[in-house]
Amino acid sequence: MTQLQSDVSVFFILLKRSLSIALIWTILCFLAAYWNIATERHKTLELAQREARTVIDKDQAFRFWATDHNGVYVPVTKDTPPNENLSHIPERDITTPSGRQLTLMNPAYMLRQVMERYGDLYKTKGHITSLKVVNHLNQPDEWEKKALHQFDAGKEEVMAVTDIDGTEFLRLMKPMYTKTGCLECHGRQGYKEGDVRGGVSVSIPILPYRAIEKKPLQAIHITHTFLWLFGLLAIALIFTRSKKRRIERLDDLQTLEDQSDKIKIFAYSVAHDLKNPVVAIHGLAKLLQKKEFDRLDDKGKQYCEQIIKTSSQLCSLVDQINIYISAKEQPLTIAPLDFPEICSTVKEEYAAKLQARNIEWIDPPRVAGIRADRMAIIRIIRNLVDNALKYSGEKLSRIAITCEEETNFFTMSVANDGNPIAPDACRDIFLKFKRNCTDQKVRGTGLGLAIVKELVRLHNGDVWVESDGREGATFYFTIAKIGPAETKSRLLGTAAHMGGKTSTPEPD
Repeated sequence: MTQLQSDVSVFFILLKRSLSIALIWTILCFLAAYWNIATERHKTLELAQREARTVIDKDQAFRFWATDHNGVYVPVTKDTPPNENLSHIPERDITTPSGRQLTLMNPAYMLRQVMERYGDLYKTKGHITSLKVVNHLNQPDEWEKKALHQFDAGKEEVMAVTDIDGTEFLRLMKPMYTKTGCLECHGRQGYKEGDVRGGVSVSIPILPYRAIEKKPLQAIHITHTFLWLFGLLAIALIFTRSKKRRIERLDDLQTLEDQSDKIKIFAYSVAHDLKNPVVAIHGLAKLLQKKEFDRLDDKGKQYCEQIIKTSSQLCSLVDQINIYISAKEQPLTIAPLDFPEICSTVKEEYAAKLQARNIEWIDPPRVAGIRADRMAIIRIIRNLVDNALKYSGEKLSRIAITCEEETNFFTMSVANDGNPIAPDACRDIFLKFKRNCTDQKVRGTGLGLAIVKELVRLHNGDVWVESDGREGATFYFTIAKIGPAETKSRLLGTAAHMGGKTSTPEPD
């Protein structure tokens, strides 16, 4: 991938992520604004409802008072003529000793007049009504009819926001129950005490309350718009900085990869250039020891032996460096694996040493379904066994290999009963060039376990060691489960990690 392609890829990945976050932020701001606006409008309706209930309670209290007094006599005027619906009452009209004409106003008549005057003064409309009206002025409209039917069904209050002559009103209605004083006028309609005789409604104009809520709503709109824009600005800044950091990181990774390639080339070159003369020195020293041994004095023989030993160690180090580098670059060949057969192969390699030291070898059980790189697993087992033979000392009498299947991986182990490993050493024993053994007689490069760790990592696994500090040690490593359908993608992933190299799995 070129630098331009990397930059474009990073740009679109971050842009997609930023747009998703911006969309989520927009939705959250919209929902918050919607919630706060709805809450504010609900408060407005609550204020209007409180006024409506107060007006109805006042009307009901006035009606109860008038009912308790069986009506009130008032002077006859143009606005208050005798009530024709009370003509059946003998004393509807009376004359005072001074000659004033008085007429009886029943509670409904009184309440209707009060509501009309109150509506003219305060624009709040009140109405008493029933499904069985005596006075045509009390005829219910459609909304009131529906409310009255709901009262018959047991509802105690009906409320709605409706338009009346193009103006928005909050309408509230409560039932009127028949009392003893009501039966004088309404008993002939079949009502009994306690029946729902009708209802009292009030219509409160919403416009004054809308004016009150206007400023809070404007504040909500301004606040949430500011928060939304501030969030978008923050997302844009984060996008810009993230893009810059990601591109810098890609540049660093590219530089690191270039440096890594140079180091590998240098390591191969050094290993090649170093090994050839070392092999020549080793060969010449052995030839000198063989051909001129009798002519050498004791110091010459000692020097010759030291040259052979040192050159041999140097050759081994060069080989281990090459193996470690190849472990990072060699592609995996994923195929079905016979783990016991691999362990038997390693056992045959060390058969002479095992027999000479009388070491018991315990093979692992056969577990189906293991898919891994055969040569990599052989190298892992070989290095762990070689490590046990080198560093476990004379106490070593048993090497046991196990294999267990877990949910997502297989766990293998190589255990020995030789010298223990200190708990502190267990943490860094897999580091490159790290040797736990201080005995100079035991040859080693400090790369064997580092190679094991790298090969296990390529199988998406982990490696660790456990030791109680008293006897022996157990090396564990895991291999991720890979199904046949996953082999191709896993190989491609490994190849991408190792620079694009792949290989075809060998047939089982």
